[in-house]
Amino acid sequence: ERDLNYYYNKFKYGEDCFHYLMSKKVKEILLISTFYDAFIFEQDGRLSEQIFGEYRQLNLSTAPMITSVPTGEEALRILKERQFDLVITMLHVGKITSFDLARQIKENYPDLPILLLLNMESDIPSVDQYRDRMTIFDGVFLWKGDTKLFLAMVKSIEDKRNLEYDTKHGLVRVILLVEDSVQYYSMFLPLFYEEIMKQTQILIREELNDINKRLRMRARPKVILAKTYEEAAEIYEHYKEYIIAVISDISYLHNGKLDNEAGIKLISEVKKNIYDVPTILLSSEFKNSDKAAAIQSTFLYKYSNQLLNNLRKFIVDNLGFGDFVFRDVNGNEIDRARSLIEFEEKLKTIPDETIVYHSKRNHFSAWLMARGETFIARSMRLLTVGDFDSISEVRQHLVSTLNQIRKSRNKGKIINFHPKSLYESNEISRLTEGSLGGKGRGLAFLNALLITMEFEKHFTGVNITLPATAIIGTNEFDQFIRENRIFDRLKENQNDREIGEIFLKGRLSNELTEKLSSFLEIIRYPLAV
Repeated sequence: ERDLNYYYNKFKYGEDCFHYLMSKKVKEILLISTFYDAFIFEQDGRLSEQIFGEYRQLNLSTAPMITSVPTGEEALRILKERQFDLVITMLHVGKITSFDLARQIKENYPDLPILLLLNMESDIPSVDQYRDRMTIFDGVFLWKGDTKLFLAMVKSIEDKRNLEYDTKHGLVRVILLVEDSVQYYSMFLPLFYEEIMKQTQILIREELNDINKRLRMRARPKVILAKTYEEAAEIYEHYKEYIIAVISDISYLHNGKLDNEAGIKLISEVKKNIYDVPTILLSSEFKNSDKAAAIQSTFLYKYSNQLLNNLRKFIVDNLGFGDFVFRDVNGNEIDRARSLIEFEEKLKTIPDETIVYHSKRNHFSAWLMARGETFIARSMRLLTVGDFDSISEVRQHLVSTLNQIRKSRNKGKIINFHPKSLYESNEISRLTEGSLGGKGRGLAFLNALLITMEFEKHFTGVNITLPATAIIGTNEFDQFIRENRIFDRLKENQNDREIGEIFLKGRLSNELTEKLSSFLEIIRYPLAV
């Protein structure tokens, strides 16, 4: 019984416990603000609508709920009655100051995160003046009417709370942002989360297995904000092997004093890492571009009107999101791959110099990293073209690695049909949606059991597999009956031959017909139906 439970959990949740990633979610938010601000946030900002896309992908039905109260006193009262996952307070909340309110909340609920939300830039000097008192808050943000700020605030808290577990157990990647300006990180974080969510959802579409789709969103990269050199260095050292990008301002606190080269020092340390981590240095002084170039870091000018576009482009180009664009030695596009299967196929034919171009820049590993293949991407980072006897060997290594990734992802699972899957044993494809039926369900279960229990490891020389199998879901039958008006054509006392002729005159759906055509183009052996 113990063994059966082990194999059941292994099949259902996977060996890496992706099921438990992002377990600490923000579901109830207490917003402390004036009636006017609360109305604006709820109607214009609408937190639940901003993260609806992610919740839909995770098959969850409820978005975070916002409860608004107008004063600090009312907040303290409602906290005694209900449990909340996050408190967001404005600077002015009645007779009690926001600082005193936060202190009282922390005394009674020390693990409850509190964010301070400013709605005017003129409040920032006041906040800076009381920097020592600001440590009571888990974060300070500036509202400028961008509704995506709420998403960023919630996600920043969730990422902090889940960081330790998710990196250790799920190998989740981390983007480190080092910025002490409330104005700038309140602008950067919404952009980062919007782009990460959008790109992750694009990746989800290429998944052939529905379980993998849900896990993909949970394993999206996290964004962690640091405001001082010491804080950034500590995060970097602790999560070094998971960090996929460092984006840093140049001037911020170092050893308690403003250091105009803190970012240069931090990125210089990052560049010593054996992994080639993409970096950006941000500055309001253009002269710092030479310092960034000297340590081979991208430089972005804060006052540029293309700042946000350049940050968005950096995420897509350097973190492996989007299509993989194959380039020649001059950087010109020669082809592109939109999915893992397409990528594998095109690797077989692209020129040798293109393989060298991307290998030297770690583009292959970054692309795989974005798709959650952290183990393989990490080992690939450590390999150089010089580790192989020829470019042909590099090509073969890449193709065989991708082939193994695809096999391991879908092994024992029911995947959505793709012609490539017909070449693999132990894969069951779903041609159309709906129930699998008794025989299909039995084959699928047996296949999952054989794969999960890994008989070949326990019994040397024994190899039990199922042939590649495709199943037509029951939705096709329902659609066939409806669109061909079968019931209207049936009469009393018809025999089986007459009923069979009515069915034979019907037409299958275009979707199924196209998939069956692809299926039959490949099949060159006896087919059991």
